[in-house]
Amino acid sequence: MNVAMPILSVIPSLDGPVLAALSGTNSPLSLAEVHARSGRGSKSGVRQVLLRMVEEGLVLGVPGGFVLNRQHLAAPAVTMLADLHGELTRRIRSAVASWPGDVALVGLFGSAARRDGDSHSDIDVLVVSDATDLDRLIEELTALIRASTGNPAQVIGVSVAEVRRLRRAKEPIVARWEQDLIVISGDRRALRGVA
Repeated sequence: MNVAMPILSVIPSLDGPVLAALSGTNSPLSLAEVHARSGRGSKSGVRQVLLRMVEEGLVLGVPGGFVLNRQHLAAPAVTMLADLHGELTRRIRSAVASWPGDVALVGLFGSAARRDGDSHSDIDVLVVSDATDLDRLIEELTALIRASTGNPAQVIGVSVAEVRRLRRAKEPIVARWEQDLIVISGDRRALRGVA
């Protein structure tokens, strides 16, 4: 999965980013806004994509710009593809919710959190938990992420006490967690070693 723009994993052409831009709002977007939000291609290329999609009925030209035609048969699929990052976090949250014991924090960090990687990027996850079988649970979560995305996963499991030790030792990874972490479940205070 392309961690910067997951829709590119399924729609690798300029169509994917244009559809992702339109699916993110119900308000009309001008050509310039669609171009800026898509982050790809030239303005003329985005215009060609929009005009073709208007012909196909998937996009509507309205006063103020363009909108995704939410009544189109393909609109639910477009919306789902544009939200693959959200679906990944929901799957991780669901898996961790079934774990026995207390899980203080689960979050994405690195390129998946910053959304600046590609389809070869690791998906980095931090789990702060005092679960007795944390190693096994981490292996299961790693396998789930790999199966869900095709990306390698690096899931780091640490106890609350280990977080405190890492902070005292001023380990650089703690600063990365504090900078990048997107909380999936739990409490961010666990990064300070507070359960």
